[in-house]
Amino acid sequence: MGALCSTAVDKDGEEPSEEKHHISSQKIQKMPPFRQRVTRSTTNWRAAIANREFTDEASYTKALEQLQNAERNRAFDGQVAQQATKIENEAAAIVKKIRAYDWERTYGPPVDKDGQQTGKRTEGEHFLGNVDLINSTLLMQVAKKMPKGAHLHIHWNSCLPARFLIEQARDVEAMYIRSTLPLTSPKNMAESRISFMVLTKQEAMPLGDVWDANYVSNRWMPYKQFQQRFHVEDENGTTLIGTSGAETWLESKMIIHESEAYSVHQTGRGIWEKFNHRTQMMKVCGNNVFFTPKPFLTEQLLTGHSLGFICLRVSIPQLYSSMH
Repeated sequence: MGALCSTAVDKDGEEPSEEKHHISSQKIQKMPPFRQRVTRSTTNWRAAIANREFTDEASYTKALEQLQNAERNRAFDGQVAQQATKIENEAAAIVKKIRAYDWERTYGPPVDKDGQQTGKRTEGEHFLGNVDLINSTLLMQVAKKMPKGAHLHIHWNSCLPARFLIEQARDVEAMYIRSTLPLTSPKNMAESRISFMVLTKQEAMPLGDVWDANYVSNRWMPYKQFQQRFHVEDENGTTLIGTSGAETWLESKMIIHESEAYSVHQTGRGIWEKFNHRTQMMKVCGNNVFFTPKPFLTEQLLTGHSLGFICLRVSIPQLYSSMH
């Protein structure tokens, strides 16, 4: 936020008069400039560098060490690092070795010394482009096993695989699906926006058929009927049929792919709209987990990530109103 002026200065930047003082005293107290804690060694190295007092190698080395110590002390983890136990320091050293191992075996320079492509990717690539490598690293295994205490705000639709969430809607009689476009061409299949909702028959009326060229945008269709009639050839030439085919296609509609997120034509607003729409799709499917709990959840949310406790956030107002 930057340094904020004190209440001794009014909004015009002038010293307040006595008449103004009783008014300015009612204003919100503003924060003084933030100053980092200064270590005892700071003065020495600052003076040495400013005055160029490096008469020999030893004096230069000493000033360098003081500068490095001051930098470490000012770091966000400076105090923790200073107070670390022997076993904590040993663990930190092991993690550093693991990171180096991951760099050598999993990541690497994209080109060699001769400028030839190596087929490797660096750690700094886009997340969606590197997520397969990230999940295969030893560091990720360490992170999963590290104790994390509690997760106090967790949503089904953000922590469970999209495929799993879709499967929860498979046998729900009251689940309906709709599209912004009739699903009658590859172009419409790609550009359509899909929504789910748990509804009564009365609430879903009038019904529509997303496979009909005359389909009216956003009319509901029973999801079971949608699965039964699903027969599509995807962009790779693979034929998707029935429930498994429908779920494969819907999974691709829920997940944001690298080409969508980082396209040269993508904008901040564009990707945000995609994110909002796709998480909305997942919310309705995810809420079915609330009604059909499974041991899988405990394994994935607690044991799989060393969480001792989770506080779930399940969005069910619309579901509740639809079922009562």
